[in-house]
Amino acid sequence: MTARISVITAALPSRLPMLAQAVASVSAQTFQPVEHLILVDHDRRGTGAAKTQLAHAARGDWVATLDDDDLLDPDHLALLAGYMLSADIVYSWCRVVGRDGWTPNRHFDADALRRSNFIPATALIRRDLIVQLGGWRDSAVCEHGWEDWDFWLRALNALTVFRCVPEVTWTYRFHPGSKTVRGEKQAA
Repeated sequence: MTARISVITAALPSRLPMLAQAVASVSAQTFQPVEHLILVDHDRRGTGAAKTQLAHAARGDWVATLDDDDLLDPDHLALLAGYMLSADIVYSWCRVVGRDGWTPNRHFDADALRRSNFIPATALIRRDLIVQLGGWRDSAVCEHGWEDWDFWLRALNALTVFRCVPEVTWTYRFHPGSKTVRGEKQAA
């Protein structure tokens, strides 16, 4: 089976230099995606709406999510693609830049995920699962305010199989304007 992966990136207009770096990291993949879809959210509709729109437009059977301020290592897609037959969502560990002493890197634990999110936005997801769940919801309607965690919880409730690849394959970059620091509406 040949994996058909679409990479999607929701971006803010103020982050175009970081977006260019994210795009370059996708272009450098040893396993090339069928496409890299990008939506610059000029109207500030929200990350959830942008990612959902991109996922519905994707041609791949799998969707790899990448935030505009993060970077993939060259083997990221190749490594995660190796686990697609045994899971619906595949995520790997990351290196963290700009937030000393903190890491989200944990093996998958459903009970722990219900208490707090430890799976960042960067993951490989079966496209039909995204469609089944209706994509990502606006962070304003999510119980905990984060569209990614809301998506993971809804996937968990749908008996989705998660797979953690305990290898560092991407860079999670924190900066003063990051959504994690400032929230969806104040991100810059």
